Amino acid sequence: MVFQVLRRNRHGVPAPLRDVVRKAMPPAGAEGLHTVFASGVWAPDSLSLTRDLDASGPSAVLAELDALDPETFLAELHLQHDDTPPPHWRAAAARPRAFLSAYRNTLGAVWDALTPFWKEVAPYLRREQERVGLATVTNSLEALLGSMGGKVRYADGAFHLPHPCVGHLTALGRRRIVLVPLASHFTSGTYSAERNDVLWLGYPLPGLAQLISSTSTAEANTDRLAVLLGRARAGILRHALRRPSLSDAARHVGISVSTASYHCDQLTHAGLLMRQRQGKQVRLHLTDKGNTLMDLLA
Repeated sequence: MVFQVLRRNRHGVPAPLRDVVRKAMPPAGAEGLHTVFASGVWAPDSLSLTRDLDASGPSAVLAELDALDPETFLAELHLQHDDTPPPHWRAAAARPRAFLSAYRNTLGAVWDALTPFWKEVAPYLRREQERVGLATVTNSLEALLGSMGGKVRYADGAFHLPHPCVGHLTALGRRRIVLVPLASHFTSGTYSAERNDVLWLGYPLPGLAQLISSTSTAEANTDRLAVLLGRARAGILRHALRRPSLSDAARHVGISVSTASYHCDQLTHAGLLMRQRQGKQVRLHLTDKGNTLMDLLA
């Protein structure tokens, strides 16, 4: 949220949150940070606060930043830019300790201001934990990964990243995948593979639009298939038992044919659905994996 507001991106953080963040940022530090973050999408990985992936709560996260050695930050900055930081990073490189102090104070102030929002987000995060848990125990992680949205796309057993890959991203080996639902804005997304043991993926928190537009908290969802796949894909998968055409499935779920086609593509990539031509029509069929998932979540 802080990065998006500093970049003055009107299409990023929703207006209510953007106003809270902007008002909370200390004026003296915010202007210096704006000079840095408004000029590009890259920032040293040490500023992303993901070194301790088990840390939770503001005190643990800010403690991680307090422990960051200015020399470590400076070395990362020089390494990324071949020892010549670009103009918008030179003030930070000249006074790394002052820059990190302003950054830490800004994050602390924003976190305090957003405390009521974090409380409203909690039910949505618990529901997302349930969704990931369901995908894990039902061997349906591919379906979940294909429905995350954000900048990283998953299809055909591979992650497709929006920027050219450096060497260490082409072979992940046996790294853990850490999923990080983000409550910053509806299309937020980020990723990092700087560590050699983890690939972490940030993606939009499901239900965020509903939360922003309503003061109500997330209602309990007893439809486990919808929790896992989303309402539209769950509806398509259930209707596939009737072997419908694409237009029939779209009409049944209440979405456009083009939107239904997109969802069917994702379900096909996840191995849950297949298309079969019958005469002049293409019919949707459940795969064995799709049938198994339906049985498990019935």
